[in-house]
Amino acid sequence: MKKLTVSTLVLLLFLTATAGRAQKLSDQPGYVSIEDLNLFPREDLSVEINLDGAILRMVAEATRGDDPEFAKVMSGLKAIQVRVFPLEGAKEDVVRGKIERAVRWLEDRGWSSMVRVREKGDESYIYLKKSGEQIVGLTILAIEAGDEAAMINIVGQLDPAQIGRLGQSFDIPQLEKANPRKPEKPE
Repeated sequence: MKKLTVSTLVLLLFLTATAGRAQKLSDQPGYVSIEDLNLFPREDLSVEINLDGAILRMVAEATRGDDPEFAKVMSGLKAIQVRVFPLEGAKEDVVRGKIERAVRWLEDRGWSSMVRVREKGDESYIYLKKSGEQIVGLTILAIEAGDEAAMINIVGQLDPAQIGRLGQSFDIPQLEKANPRKPEKPE
């Protein structure tokens, strides 16, 4: 019994020391503080999602048996943040200006543009953050004319081949189209 207590104490000390060294989310290279960008008034958001840590690990474990590929994608993530802002009653040109500033902010901090689409008043920007050859963050800024604007930040290790998979799983059309390794259909 005494041995079990000492082992438990050693384990608790190890876990406490490890937790103290854990990197804060804001220190992750792929993290973007959406609040600091001041894109949308928080009280007017139609969607706000903040998933991190234990929740993402729980999703990865829960899906491991049914969908091992999705579980693998989720296990490499540190956080998913989503903000959706309805444009009804908002000054759309002001929101577009804020999104343009956010695009410049990302570029000034070493984010790489993966996709830029501008058509019929809609705009989508997809940016990647790399550490060496590893993708460690993905940020999407999008505006649908007259409907809504959104920002998504995914933090953690991403396999380029799985980016489309994330889009499909989370219903993010911009990501579904952006899979850089998606095989082309033969003509």
